[in-house]
Amino acid sequence: MDIITFLLQALASYIAIAAFLIVLNVQKQMVIPGGILGMSVWLIYYLLLEPTNVIVATFTAAVIGSCASQVMSIVLKTPSVIFALAILAPLVPGYRAYMTTTYFVSGNHSEALVNTTTVIILALVIPIGMASGTVLLRLYKYIQKRFKEA
Repeated sequence: MDIITFLLQALASYIAIAAFLIVLNVQKQMVIPGGILGMSVWLIYYLLLEPTNVIVATFTAAVIGSCASQVMSIVLKTPSVIFALAILAPLVPGYRAYMTTTYFVSGNHSEALVNTTTVIILALVIPIGMASGTVLLRLYKYIQKRFKEA
């Protein structure tokens, strides 16, 4: 991967996530931080996609994005749902679901079943990763609190 491709991925993902948040009528002052978070999640996914696989990359990006969204919601004093939308937008396997339908319609049933399995796994991995990020952040806060008391 070269630097030009990386920068184009960053720019395109930021524009797409920011547009998605605008369509969902998110507060104007939260579009930029939400877009940056979504772009970061996409870049984490994109960087991990080649050395690992799509499931590991999606899970890791969801965990890191969830932790970051919780921190951003506290710092910016905004509900974390806004940032959860920014995490979901780049991770949802829409293209794979579309290709699954295309494979079924064209009669390529073996490829369609493989894609269906991947889409279902990703649909489960995303919320598990987001919940894991929240749990990890709460665990960190708990451990930090326990060490302050000791």
